[in-house]
Amino acid sequence: MKTLTKLSACLIIFLAAACTKMQEVVLINTPLTGTWKLNATYMDPGNGSGTYRPVDNPGNNSITLKTNGALEVSGLDDSENFLLHFSQYKSFTIQDSVTLVFKEHANNNTQKFIYKIEGDQLSLIPAGPVMCIEGCGIRFKKAGQ
Repeated sequence: MKTLTKLSACLIIFLAAACTKMQEVVLINTPLTGTWKLNATYMDPGNGSGTYRPVDNPGNNSITLKTNGALEVSGLDDSENFLLHFSQYKSFTIQDSVTLVFKEHANNNTQKFIYKIEGDQLSLIPAGPVMCIEGCGIRFKKAGQ
């Protein structure tokens, strides 16, 4: 009987501890659509040491993803850095929860990007047909936030 009493007491203590007030978690879901300003680029030399680095002069470089799938680009036409060559794209589609597909102006060629939204930051990583062997990416900050 003592064992049953001890087990019951332990169970009551355990249940009481489990019933502590839960903290409310507030998640801010930043929508994909809207204007995103260039914030940082990521390049890895091949040894895993790469990090996102703020752009020196973000200027007016931005993309605007419209709800109808249209894409407006301001700046972002650096031919030396293919990651910043967004001026060739005219529209986008959401392929799945992690992939955006950008479509070119002149033809039906497409470029896939893995995307991730964390807070007010949008990260894009090329996913084909153009990809980075060592790792690369571009990051934008939601305009107006």
